[in-house]
Amino acid sequence: MVTTATVLQTSIRLVGQAAHGAEDRQLRVEGFDQARYSASHVLCIGAGGLISHIAPTLARKGIGALTLLDDDEVEVSNLNRQRFYPEDVGTNKALALAANLQRECIHATRLAGYAWRLEEAIDRGIDLRCDVAVCGVDNNPTRVLASRQFRDLGIPLIFTAVSEDADHGYVFVQEPEGACFGCLFPDAAESSAYPCPGTPAIADILQIVGGLVVYAIDSCLMARPRGWTYRALGMSAGSQDACQRVPIRQGCQLCGQ
Repeated sequence: MVTTATVLQTSIRLVGQAAHGAEDRQLRVEGFDQARYSASHVLCIGAGGLISHIAPTLARKGIGALTLLDDDEVEVSNLNRQRFYPEDVGTNKALALAANLQRECIHATRLAGYAWRLEEAIDRGIDLRCDVAVCGVDNNPTRVLASRQFRDLGIPLIFTAVSEDADHGYVFVQEPEGACFGCLFPDAAESSAYPCPGTPAIADILQIVGGLVVYAIDSCLMARPRGWTYRALGMSAGSQDACQRVPIRQGCQLCGQ
């Protein structure tokens, strides 16, 4: 039982020829570099629905290190779409997900969970340096803080979210020298909105959007091509679909461009 504020696990599921065999098919994908991937560190802000459809795939692909931040607890209502089990109910999400990811690993992946929000992690002096960060939370104050923090660190930051009706979602890649979250969503810089509990939630939209995030991570780490910084996809119709490179917005309050 984990009783500390953090948990650090090293998991080696397959080694040597067995690990190489598990990687064989993805090694054939143009632009995929296993050595680079297995030496990379991804940090996830949040450990709920979206990250539950991102982190297990990163582990199965052999990411080198994965850090999770979340101060929330697992609830029964999470079990339909998040990588938790009945015995996890009442425990911290970041710690429980780090533990559950051990069974997903095919490589020596360092898994770390912190039972804190991003704000708390910064205040406690946690080293947030990584190769790519993913923001999978559901509130604008944390998104704005993450945008500023990782831009200052010069680290690519991937934002992702789904709509309240679980019908569509988006992925936005904030590149170190490119448009920031505020350039894409000008009103978010001044927003203090937190979501209302009890909104619809289902796994299908999370899987679709999560897959795009995993691809975007690859494109930040290696030579897999990506001609966009913003992708939006809808389930019921194509009216929500979008694919573009977001330009820097002059006068952006968030990045000061």
